[in-house]
Amino acid sequence: METATPYYILKIKDELSKIQRRSPRYSMRAYARDLGVHPATLSLVLKGKRPMPVRDSVVIAEKMQLGPKERTLFFESLYKTRTRLDAIQIPTHDEALMIDGESYFNVIAEWEHYAVLTLFDLSHFEPTLSEISRMFKISELRADVVINNLLQCGLLRHGENGLEKAQCRVRTTEDVMNVALQKSHIEAMEMGIEKIKSVKNEFRDFSTVTIAVNPEKLTEAKTIIREFRLKMAALLEEGHRSEVYQLAIQLYPLTENTKN
Repeated sequence: METATPYYILKIKDELSKIQRRSPRYSMRAYARDLGVHPATLSLVLKGKRPMPVRDSVVIAEKMQLGPKERTLFFESLYKTRTRLDAIQIPTHDEALMIDGESYFNVIAEWEHYAVLTLFDLSHFEPTLSEISRMFKISELRADVVINNLLQCGLLRHGENGLEKAQCRVRTTEDVMNVALQKSHIEAMEMGIEKIKSVKNEFRDFSTVTIAVNPEKLTEAKTIIREFRLKMAALLEEGHRSEVYQLAIQLYPLTENTKN
């Protein structure tokens, strides 16, 4: 079965054909130069022999001056060809430490604790108060309090080379009423409002979809969301890790009947 050509390839070819219509001697090499892409890369992409590198795609979209609709279709088609959820492997057995809101209230409720723990997973990180303060824009006093909380809870420890994680992975309970988790989710949503305003589009993703829902499918929906979270983590943790991100997925009723 023949696969349809992705929109982003069609768009790049279409732009080239328009230029060549005006200037028949305009070459693929000249086109690659004007788009800011290596000629060999562009040639392989247009032949469908390799996916377009994301960094190159951002440059090309800017050079072609795509409108909002075209830009959305361009990147949507690109991402669909680059990543398949089924191809991402996650551990069969999750050995993460399960923590609860009673013993680990501050760790769960206050975003800095998970964020600092995750810093230790970065490829290059110097665990000093000044570095933590700089990376999260918090005071050194706050960084010190967070470190001490993590030490007291046994999630950090003093190793031979300084501070280190005591647990590889940490997780919380699911579907259990928990004041700490409620506070954590509220903080995450409040931070999301600030990030929409302060972070460029290419470094964040906020999206919603309104669905007519069969409530009997909600348990299955939650299962798929949790699998998606694990696969998203596995994808983003590949290779050189230099930043700490937070992923928030929201699914909630807009109609009143569900509450009853």
